[in-house]
Parts: sequence; structure tokens; C-alpha cells
Amino acid sequence: MFIIFGTRGVNKMIKHGDFMCPQCATTKKFRHLQVRRFFTLFFIPLIPLGTAGEYVECMSCKGTFVPRVLDYKPSLGENQFQSQYEKAMRHSMILMMLADGIIDAQELVMVRSIINKFGHNDISADELSDLVEEVQLKKEPVGKYLSVIAPSLNEHGKELIIKCGLTVAASDGHVDQSELKMIDEMASAMEMSKSHLKGITSEFFEGKEQLLKA
Repeated sequence: MFIIFGTRGVNKMIKHGDFMCPQCATTKKFRHLQVRRFFTLFFIPLIPLGTAGEYVECMSCKGTFVPRVLDYKPSLGENQFQSQYEKAMRHSMILMMLADGIIDAQELVMVRSIINKFGHNDISADELSDLVEEVQLKKEPVGKYLSVIAPSLNEHGKELIIKCGLTVAASDGHVDQSELKMIDEMASAMEMSKSHLKGITSEFFEGKEQLLKA
């Protein structure tokens, strides 16, 4: 007789209610779930092994988010979120450019292009230069602003920021380890999984190889 044993996660609901779903962009019902790991015998959970994590699930779109999404206050308004988003984009793209210790002209052009594309307040080349000096002096971590907006971003929004960072890194013709480390820190600040990040970076570099062959 074979004895089949292993471990698996079992969801336990902590609470439920209404929240502002970042993916639906409106108020929806949610479940706040805790994942507990159990030792199983013949696929039956018997012995609790501890907590594996928590997440919030939207009952409408089935999107899942980190628990602090429940702290998001829609009363803050779209304008405040946009301001936070612009700060995050400016700060992270400038740090991406500075990661290898060289301020390249092509990277400067790309950073300004991205900031102006995704922000409501365009900046000039001189204003960007002042921002770069400010970021260099303050030496704030890349997650300072990204972690603030992360609960309000869906997966597409997080992917967009990572792809912008990779575009800045590659705009001088190559991507080095210091720049890849910065990408990892950006993903970590937005609580993106390693497998998700790997998929984005693989797709990005495969696309660049295809362009070079064309």
C-alpha cells in the first residue's frame, strides 16, 4: 500500500466587505484571505504548518492584491493618484538611468520621453537635469514612490513601469548587471513575483533580438 503525503495551502477568510478595486476602477466586494499550509495525508489536510501569506480578492474581476490595497482611499481623488504616479515614474526612471554610474545622452532623451508620455506635466531638458541632480543628492530608494502606488496598479500597470525601466536601461545599447539589479528592486517594491518579472524581461530581450535580426 502506497502512503501519499505532502503539503498544500488552504484558504481561510479573514474578512469581507467593499473596497476600491484598482482593476475594476470602482467599488466592489472583496474577500481578505489568509493562506495556511497543511501537512496532508492522502490529500487530506491534517497538521497546520504555518501561514504562507495573505491576499485580497475582488469578487467581481477575481483580481488579487496585497492586503494594503484596502488602505486605498478613493476620496483622495484621481488627481492625487496621478501626482503620486508621476513622482514614481520620474524617480524610478532617473534612478534607472543612474544605475550604471553613467549619464548617457540617449538615456536622458528616453527618460524625458517616458516622463512626458505618462505624465500630465511635461518637463524640459533643463528641468530634467535639475531633477537628476535632486535625485542624486537625496539618494532615496527606488521603492519610495513605487510602493505607494503599487496597491492601485493592476498587473498591466506594473508591467508597463518595468518595461519603461528596461527601455531606459537599453537605450545606450546595452543592459548591465547594475541596471538589472535596479529592475529587480522596482519589481520588489511593486510586489511582483520573480516568475512574472522573468517573463517580462525575457519577452523584452527576445523582442530586441528580433529587431536586430530584421
